[in-house]
Amino acid sequence: MFSQGFNLKDIIVLVFFVFCFVHLTVGQSDDAFAEFDTDDAVIISDDDSDIEVEPQVDKRSQSRDASHGHEYDPGIADDLEHTQDDEDEDFEGVSASDFQGNTGSGGSGSGGSNPGSKETGKKPELNIVNAPLNIRGRWDDYYLEIIGLIGVLVYALNFYTGRSINNRLANAWFEHHKALLSDNFVIVGDDGVSKEVSEGNLVKESENKFVLWCTGRAGCNGMKIEIKLLRRQDLISVISQLIKPQSDTITITVYLSPDDMDSVILAVVPKKGLKRLQQDIQDLSHFAIERKADKFGLPSQIGVLAEFGEVANDFLSNAVCKTIAENLDTFDSFHFSDYYTGYKLSQDNQTEAERPKPQKNMIFNYVVPGSGKRTKSSIMHTTEPLLRMTLHLMTKVNKFKLSKDNKAKAEKHRIQVEEEYLKQTHAQRQEAAQARRDEKKRLEKEKMQELDPEAQRRYEEREYKKNMRRSGPRVKQLKVKTG
Repeated sequence: MFSQGFNLKDIIVLVFFVFCFVHLTVGQSDDAFAEFDTDDAVIISDDDSDIEVEPQVDKRSQSRDASHGHEYDPGIADDLEHTQDDEDEDFEGVSASDFQGNTGSGGSGSGGSNPGSKETGKKPELNIVNAPLNIRGRWDDYYLEIIGLIGVLVYALNFYTGRSINNRLANAWFEHHKALLSDNFVIVGDDGVSKEVSEGNLVKESENKFVLWCTGRAGCNGMKIEIKLLRRQDLISVISQLIKPQSDTITITVYLSPDDMDSVILAVVPKKGLKRLQQDIQDLSHFAIERKADKFGLPSQIGVLAEFGEVANDFLSNAVCKTIAENLDTFDSFHFSDYYTGYKLSQDNQTEAERPKPQKNMIFNYVVPGSGKRTKSSIMHTTEPLLRMTLHLMTKVNKFKLSKDNKAKAEKHRIQVEEEYLKQTHAQRQEAAQARRDEKKRLEKEKMQELDPEAQRRYEEREYKKNMRRSGPRVKQLKVKTG
């Protein structure tokens, strides 16, 4: 995927080695805690009366003594146990009730016995559970956090690598074509923000889209070059690129004034997408029809749409067709229109005020070779022949004049399109007007409910007289002055 720096294969290998390291570390951690799995020995004889339990040593006390610099001595532990046994023997036969006095009103003194007390002659049985001490955490307790951290690192590495690659590709294209653009435009690379005119600015709109503005040429208002690169900074887009490869594109839009272009509708597009474009783009669907591309010497995978054959014959000269055929791997399409309104929109969601105003534009779409996998800075100059063809066609559009018969037909076609659009939006305008009237009536009813009965009666009479005047015949009154 990447032509420079890390590629996706290196990132996958890195993730694999990190996962193996985590897995081995978890295995070693399990072996380290194996010593706590063995229980202390417990010996039980056949005779139920004789039970021998191996004394257990408090490991925590051992570690505590060791931390204070004292060594553990088994003899000292035995002395402590014997001392504890002697203390237990001194209190045998004495219950807790012997230390409690009788506080009742009918009590007989301290020597009396509590009738509610119970004799406890046996020692309480203690259940001792030998559980290993969890001294330190285990790696496998944090595997979700480790996987998440690895994902964040991989995404960040891909983001900075992809962003730097896109910056280098865009700057390489600009450096290769800067001299040609400077020869045809007075200002190349205006940022459009500063009050003073600036040059040489490649505006970065996003991490994968760069815009270059050119102006100062006779016959056009300006030219915008959009360098649309792949989303190399997005890891999900990188993975989808492996499944469905795409290419970097160059889009050039030339904005013309009304006097710089006659009634021209022409499109040269790939034949596999010709029908779809003719249905989606408004001016092509209304005016253009398909022409035979073999007549102009174009490759079989290229289709032609034009309003008049005169337009196609004039613009598709031998030099233009030869340039397209020689650069078929970088050529995508171009579209000239004096009535460009973009793609079709749903009539239910579009109003007459939202309808875009027809413009005179020239749109060129080119492709950077390599399909995104082998795209390098050294091949960004391959679109230079197509850029020269663009400048040639700009000059030709300014000089082209349609014949009188075709000019009349073109104007008639555009009037019919306007009328058709008005018919389509008429019902929508009627619905909007009816909705406004209904809303007005609803507000009047709410206002009338707040009035007293006498005011409501006067309001109804006034509305009735108003409606009668509207429905009655209109009579024009003339005042005659006598004398």
